[in-house]
Amino acid sequence: MNIDTQPLAVRNSRPKPNTQQTSVLDLAGGMLWPLLSGAIGLGLWEGMVRAFRVPVFMVPAPSQIVLTIMEHWQYLLTQLAITTFAAGLGLILAVTFGLLAGAAIAGSRLVDRMLTPWLVIAHAVPKVVIAPLFLVWFGFGLQSEVFFVVAFTFFPVIVNTVSGLKSADPEQLVMVRAMGATPAQTLRKIQFPSALPSICAGVKLAVTLAPVGAVIGEFVASNKGLGHLLIRAVGDMDTPLAFAAVTVFSIFGVLLWRAAEWVESRVLPWHPSQRASFLLRNAST
Repeated sequence: MNIDTQPLAVRNSRPKPNTQQTSVLDLAGGMLWPLLSGAIGLGLWEGMVRAFRVPVFMVPAPSQIVLTIMEHWQYLLTQLAITTFAAGLGLILAVTFGLLAGAAIAGSRLVDRMLTPWLVIAHAVPKVVIAPLFLVWFGFGLQSEVFFVVAFTFFPVIVNTVSGLKSADPEQLVMVRAMGATPAQTLRKIQFPSALPSICAGVKLAVTLAPVGAVIGEFVASNKGLGHLLIRAVGDMDTPLAFAAVTVFSIFGVLLWRAAEWVESRVLPWHPSQRASFLLRNAST
């Protein structure tokens, strides 16, 4: 064991590390390996396509995909904005419905027995199979996309909400009820704070599933958006444009996940997972 025997005043006078500079270095170090592995993968992809002379209409080279993105970047961003709008509306509806339904299921055994089987059945039905039915029920356009997003995203929110609300400390629940707390007060003061980490996990899953639901909805119920663009590009044998759309969508999905993680770190700064990450990032300081 190394023990610092220098006086306290000497130790306090040591120059303290620049926290902002350390954070930048940590961020750069965390991005190094993913960027390196990505560069290696893209290099292998480029080399194999050129070495085996793979036709462009089958698998384009990464360089061709980049050129296509640069050529059509305005059109791609416009279609991405349309998909994002549908995904955002559906996500808001799904989170609202999921929180309300989860609270009702967790608060009433009767509602649990009546509603849960139908939710499980609705989740078990393959979403792609019912896509044509959404077209019949809601018509062609934005409304079908939105409800398709809801169908994709509501179940994780409900399940995590119910699980979190039921995980509240039973001793605390008994104590506050004995003190005369109403069910609404118990939900707001005890159950919801304890369920917040689980709810955030469900919302994070829903955030990443929402664009997927929007794109699949655009396959059958829209004439715009990244989903429609992908179907049209494949039909025209414009494989570079199809890969460009998939690339833009993938980058957008990664950014969404990072944004959801950032929001979670701000909503749950007290949670052990966030405190552990903070301690690991600042261990060197």
